[in-house]
Amino acid sequence: MTSANRYLTSWERFWSTTTGTPGEIFWDADPKYAAQEDLQLFRDYLDPKLPLIDLGCGNGTQTLFLGKHFTKVIGTEIAPAAVELAGKINAAQNVSYRLLDVLRPDAAEAIHKELGDANIYLRAVLHQLSPVDQSTAIESIERLLGATGTLYLIELSSAAEPFFAQLIQQYGPPPGLARVFEHQITPGLLHEDDLTTLFPADRFTLLKTGPSHVRTVHSLPTGEIVKVPAFYAIFRRCQY
Repeated sequence: MTSANRYLTSWERFWSTTTGTPGEIFWDADPKYAAQEDLQLFRDYLDPKLPLIDLGCGNGTQTLFLGKHFTKVIGTEIAPAAVELAGKINAAQNVSYRLLDVLRPDAAEAIHKELGDANIYLRAVLHQLSPVDQSTAIESIERLLGATGTLYLIELSSAAEPFFAQLIQQYGPPPGLARVFEHQITPGLLHEDDLTTLFPADRFTLLKTGPSHVRTVHSLPTGEIVKVPAFYAIFRRCQY
């Protein structure tokens, strides 16, 4: 089975069995905290005239929020079940959803020909891919950005692995996280230092980076919401 088929099979199974039970989708945080926190970091860097692509949008929770702040927002996913669900529960006049396999740069190029240059919102996607597939995904991102688009990404940091280990040891695995593993979705790691390899300086300009966190839906017995250590980065393609 190819990488693309493996990801498609796992995510289609995940989204097609989603019932909407609270806590079922581990990272499906309230957007007024999740996307709002991101928005403060990247808004001033994006050309508001360009469409915004929520790459790996899931069920569209954050996509719909972004649609309240940008003129045209497109959520993309590899799984048809996710696109269907997002269109049902998080639709808006200026928000649409479509299929895109980020491991097919030719498909990204076709979208670019249709939409032109675009800004990209990428929340906790790259760490789910193997290192080889991460590089392919960057090719797709590069084509979607074109000459003038801006990429905002937020990813689990090198501190995420020990954070999860301690969390599970102390409280047991969160149900939403356990469901991810049940569907053979095995997140990898993306170290902060990997950015220089994935986004080489001869192709991308790093505008800003720093520590952050990925808010989840899981509450601890203390009432505290689990926030996984992360980092963010803002890129544009180099201009010559």
